[in-house]
Amino acid sequence: MELLEAIQDGVTVISPKGNINRATSPELQGRLSPLVEEGKDVVVDLSEAATVSSAGLRVMFIIAKAAGEKGKFVLASPNEMVADILNVTGFASLITVKDDVESAISFINS
Repeated sequence: MELLEAIQDGVTVISPKGNINRATSPELQGRLSPLVEEGKDVVVDLSEAATVSSAGLRVMFIIAKAAGEKGKFVLASPNEMVADILNVTGFASLITVKDDVESAISFINS
């Protein structure tokens, strides 16, 4: 998995490319944890994420919970397979998911 990072309108956008699974989720958590601990608003752009395993979902839930009152954490642009995983597991009701990065940033900045 490759992690790209950018700042858009004051929001940190992390874009994982590849599979988010047991082998790669610690890297994602390691990148996201300091951001939310610092109170930064974060969008995870899932457009290039091929799949998300239960380990990946666990990391996203941990990060969303850690963000809490410090900042906002939003998932964006899940492909059809990842969107199905988020919906079937119920994670889409626990973590804010937007159709695209621009919508996620607008949500955060509103």
